[in-house]
Amino acid sequence: MFCSWVQDVLVDTPLSGVVAIDGKTVRASRSKHQQAIHMVNAWASDIGVSLGQYKVDNKSNEIKAIPKLLEQLTIKGCLVTMDAMGCQKKIVSTIVKQESDYLVTVKSNQKTLHKTVSEHFDCYWKNTSEDTVNDGFFEQHDQKHGREEHRRCWATTDLESLSIAADWHAKTVAAIQSDRLSNGKGRTHIRYFISSKIMTAEDVLKATRQHWYVENQLHWVLDVSFGEDQCRARNGYAAENLATTRQIALNLLKQETSIKLGIKNKRKACGWDEKYLFKVMGLIK
Repeated sequence: MFCSWVQDVLVDTPLSGVVAIDGKTVRASRSKHQQAIHMVNAWASDIGVSLGQYKVDNKSNEIKAIPKLLEQLTIKGCLVTMDAMGCQKKIVSTIVKQESDYLVTVKSNQKTLHKTVSEHFDCYWKNTSEDTVNDGFFEQHDQKHGREEHRRCWATTDLESLSIAADWHAKTVAAIQSDRLSNGKGRTHIRYFISSKIMTAEDVLKATRQHWYVENQLHWVLDVSFGEDQCRARNGYAAENLATTRQIALNLLKQETSIKLGIKNKRKACGWDEKYLFKVMGLIK
């Protein structure tokens, strides 16, 4: 019902761009007799709206929940981004069948794929002394909050030498190196990606940055503005129902832009002023 409602709300707003899929545990829902519930969420990064969620079954994991969530979504033409948990042939095939594309992190949970992609870029780096900014290479440099970060992205759509690419509907493989300096300490990290879409290095870097909006604009807001991790409701379906209700409320509050307040203060304003509450709920103009 939540997914259907979102589609009705967005009927005049064509969905496009990045749809980030990621999981979040409702920590305080844990008790002696049951583990904390874990929800897989879909976040439309371009418009800042939660598209849906699906509860991971007990003694299961995100791998089984993600296809069930995707089946409930209308994501034609979108780019679905996921971490390595979503790097499964069944999941990416589900996305492609829905006439959308994917960009997924490749890690050692897919040993053959990871080895093939990493060896491809190792060979490239060994034989290339210097990169120039073009469709196959892009870099960014950020400096804020006392932290410096330099990101480099290499992408290629020439996959003839990667025989495994066809099994994954892959048209682009990419590597991103992140060099971070904070408090005088440096760290370098390399991540690999595959995508069913033809993408430039700049496209890949931008999409991977947008993927983290699900953490910054959804999960963080649920914890800070709604206190989700402190909610101890756990009997029956209470935790799951409240998790859905919070995302409905978040969508409504984000769509209301007549006043410039944060989500937490908008919630307070709804409690103080019934007229504003009805406006947020779409009952009055």
